[in-house]
Amino acid sequence: MVNFYERSFNTALKLLSKYGMKYSVLRKGKVSIVNGKEVITENQTFTTTGIKTNYNPIEIDGTVIQSGDVQMVFSADVELKINDIVTIDGEKYLIKQPNPVKPADVLICYKAQLRKA
Repeated sequence: MVNFYERSFNTALKLLSKYGMKYSVLRKGKVSIVNGKEVITENQTFTTTGIKTNYNPIEIDGTVIQSGDVQMVFSADVELKINDIVTIDGEKYLIKQPNPVKPADVLICYKAQLRKA
């Protein structure tokens, strides 16, 4: 079965590379305490490939998915996390849920929910 998932990963990567766009992603730094000492993590900026889609009106429930939310399919080349900031057409969107598509042990892509920051 793993061979099937690897083919799915390769197909997703090929289609995203062909039809997707590069998007800038910002992961804000943070301060954490490790063994009683402050450890500062700097802001990280990276790019990933994705395709922007919109939610169907039926999917918008006003609580989990709100009007104005955007759905993006991203490649699995970098790990996406909640609260990462993606710049789309000059506007900043916050990743509310990265929603990894991960059957078995193979991460195929992310089907993320984004909301205006």
